[in-house]
Amino acid sequence: MSSHVKVRFAPSPTGYLHIGGARTALFNWLFARHNKGVFLLRIEDTDQQRSTKEATQAILDSMKWLGLDWDEGPYFQSQRLPVYKQYAEKLVEQGKAFYDTDAEGRKAIRFKMQDGVTEINDLIHGAITFDTSLIEDFVLLKADGFPTYNFACVVDDAGMGITHIVRGDDHISNTPKQIALYKAFGFKAPEFAHIPMILGEDGSRLSKRHGATSVTEYRDKGYLPHALVNFLALLGWSPGNDQEIISIPEMIEKFTLKRANKTSAQFNNIKLDWMNGQYIKNTPVEQLTPEVKGFFEKSGIDMTGITPQWLFDFVKLYHERFKTFQDLLNQTRFFFVDVIEYDQAAINKFLKKEGVCELLKEVNSAISQADTFDKKTLEDSLRTLTERLGVGFSKLAQPMRVAITGKSVSAGIFETMELLGKEKTLKRLDYTIKNLCETSAAVRF
Repeated sequence: MSSHVKVRFAPSPTGYLHIGGARTALFNWLFARHNKGVFLLRIEDTDQQRSTKEATQAILDSMKWLGLDWDEGPYFQSQRLPVYKQYAEKLVEQGKAFYDTDAEGRKAIRFKMQDGVTEINDLIHGAITFDTSLIEDFVLLKADGFPTYNFACVVDDAGMGITHIVRGDDHISNTPKQIALYKAFGFKAPEFAHIPMILGEDGSRLSKRHGATSVTEYRDKGYLPHALVNFLALLGWSPGNDQEIISIPEMIEKFTLKRANKTSAQFNNIKLDWMNGQYIKNTPVEQLTPEVKGFFEKSGIDMTGITPQWLFDFVKLYHERFKTFQDLLNQTRFFFVDVIEYDQAAINKFLKKEGVCELLKEVNSAISQADTFDKKTLEDSLRTLTERLGVGFSKLAQPMRVAITGKSVSAGIFETMELLGKEKTLKRLDYTIKNLCETSAAVRF
């Protein structure tokens, strides 16, 4: 394909950037990059009631976060009203459109639709035929001087030299009106590629009830941008094998519309979490650490007094154990609060056994004497204790874990205690002994 490829992403700023919109932007961006072409950004803000500055900013921020840089724009349709007026009046002069006056005397301009058959050769679906006798004469310019969607996008796409229009297949029904306008103006029509919709896991159109639907929500839940880009690229496109993890340079190299699917893609949250987990594992700890810090601070965790070394060790300990930053926070909140929540099932299973209090008292006494509170010292002192008491280490480990973390699952217990520090560890053992565990007169280990 020649290098004069020029594509556009043209969101309307009536809300956040939806996952479906992000995928459309990504496919256009990959198509432009693969063909060494131009990727243009145009904000279609002609819906005065619903368009907002906040939504525009959120769309720009989301695209930057995903790494989808644009070569031209952003252009704003609301700033181009004189252009649309000029083109609409030209069609009236040529007898291809007419003034339509409403009851209050306001004038709109309406296009005269010709009967016939329009065919496009869609780059994904192949030939699609439309019977234009079924389409009524439609408004180009509303009485308030604002253009309609179908009219403005044709004027802009032609004027901006767009060669390929890659968009969701919910736009297929708009195509015959747009082609009629290209013909009326004598413009060369671009090539069209309509990508299938993204469905929720239940097979219906992706919506709020399937969970998060905007890029902003995924960023705020602690997903990595490259993981989300990788996931979106595979929703309706394949690199040509069963490869799941694919770098952005490789995507650019392999991206063609021939490999786009004709059928809808299903959004799978479990797969996204898995993929994000893979990206986290493949990101060096030193790169993840500032991201974790920023996410925790945004989530209201007080990070003052936490040293860079402590944070590095913390991320390193959990590096293989979390799929999103939110997941990490859920697992590790006990490090950052004075009062922890105890999981009732864990208490019942591990603390409500006869003699557990006595065991924890022994643990408390053994570790309170430790001069250095590090993994090795703690491990040595507790291994010695189990030998003295004649019990298996697992008898100690689970009650200790629940006492210290509030949960039955955590990272390595000695590393956890070292990171938590002596004061907090002993405080929690004390609290558990006084309030949560079963004591008994006759101790049988």
